[in-house]
Amino acid sequence: MNPSTDTRTRKKVSWRAAIVTTPSVKPVYGVAVEVAEHSLIILADKEVKVGTQCHIYLDIPGAPINKKNYIDFTASVTCTTLIGQISMFRHIVQVKEINAIQRENLLKALKSS
Repeated sequence: MNPSTDTRTRKKVSWRAAIVTTPSVKPVYGVAVEVAEHSLIILADKEVKVGTQCHIYLDIPGAPINKKNYIDFTASVTCTTLIGQISMFRHIVQVKEINAIQRENLLKALKSS
């Protein structure tokens, strides 16, 4: 099974998230509800079209005060679904590029949550 679609590896979290499609457009803010090393699910009140290349920022709780408390990487939106009961969009996002330090920080955050 492809690691980007294997839901067993995703961990349930509640991290603030921002999706930046282009620097000149206001970010789409939401909440990451499931995160893994290669993919994540973000709930947001605005739609991001499938296939959109974007930059993702995740606010990681519990980081030391003197250290960066967010993780950022480039990604692609692979699926977008409107959830009618809560009027939010569910975005499945695949990680495209993440530097080694950011990946290490992501894995540490997943272990501690």
